[in-house]
Amino acid sequence: MISSEARDLFPLKEGAVYLNHGGFGVTPCEVMAARAAILREIEEAPSPFFSHDYRGKWKATAAYLAARLGVAADSLALVDNVTDGINAVLRAFAFKPGDEILATSMTYGAIDLAADHIARQSGASVVRMPIPFPNPSPERCLEALHAALTPRIRLAILDHVTSSTALVLPIAEMVRVCRERDVAVLVDGAHVPGNIALNISSIGADWYVANLHKWYFVPRGCGFLWAAPDRRDGLVPNVLSWEIKRRFPHSFEWTGTRDPSVCLSIPAAFGFMDRFGEEKVRAHNHALARDGMALLAEAWKMRTYTPDSMIGSMALVPLPDDLPYASDEASRIRLQKRLWDGFRIEANPSFSHNGTIWMRFSAQIYNSLADYEKLARTILNLRSDYA
Repeated sequence: MISSEARDLFPLKEGAVYLNHGGFGVTPCEVMAARAAILREIEEAPSPFFSHDYRGKWKATAAYLAARLGVAADSLALVDNVTDGINAVLRAFAFKPGDEILATSMTYGAIDLAADHIARQSGASVVRMPIPFPNPSPERCLEALHAALTPRIRLAILDHVTSSTALVLPIAEMVRVCRERDVAVLVDGAHVPGNIALNISSIGADWYVANLHKWYFVPRGCGFLWAAPDRRDGLVPNVLSWEIKRRFPHSFEWTGTRDPSVCLSIPAAFGFMDRFGEEKVRAHNHALARDGMALLAEAWKMRTYTPDSMIGSMALVPLPDDLPYASDEASRIRLQKRLWDGFRIEANPSFSHNGTIWMRFSAQIYNSLADYEKLARTILNLRSDYA
């Protein structure tokens, strides 16, 4: 049962209001303890562990994760994070001069930069589909995708949940549109596992990459790369090492000496989630995010436009126009730091549109409505600040 005592299960700073779980996650105390036990086991005899035990434990953990996700064990590799997995896919794709990669106006910045860099090496380029904002809808996203696809596009990079705006996109429908136009699809699912329901097979993508250290309580960084059966050839890790001549996913099993305790903590993190029930956690967080969104919008006298179907465990609300903070990135960073340094509130003024800053905030089982009330009051009091 999810209760107010859930906060005691996390190592959060006393008195802090933490509304940015989507940033880097928060690892529960018992999962941290499980990881510490793994590290102790390694340090008791490092050479025997890496020489004899590592590969078996790594494979067993990957197989456990694949079973949990309902996919075949040979379809999934453990990676450090989404950026790591997506880079591996981009490097394996055979681009030619004149080819195009489709990204969106809300593609995560690191991924957008990586796509542009890798495309230019082969004479390809990146085009960007605008996602409708501030009044998004699944229908408008599909219309924008139809309009953006051209015969030159060979690969589409699509977010399942956008990072800066926290929008849940109609990913299965968007993938279907791309497949009808013979465009391969790479899905960025960084914010999906533990946040919204995930059925990889039903999405129909060619590759699906996700993090487990955000919403699934695994220590950071830990993620996975899933590849469809006909999309595994040539997939190797970004660090080329002993296993690169083996087929995917075995090519990812050894990339040199690493700290495996993060990924080996996956069963402990899943066990923590199962104590509450994943569906109950997602439902709780979604309802709290919606309530927090309504509370903030009312307090700040601002309107929100995001339909319920496009909200998971994060949401976005525009800040009052009379705050003394500009909408440029440097000012947004100063605002975020001011909230933390001055008031111990962590929330993310992640996005700006037409001169207005939008605040992205999260809901997790350690949060309560009082957290959003404090954020609402504090923002209003910041009107006397000077950026």
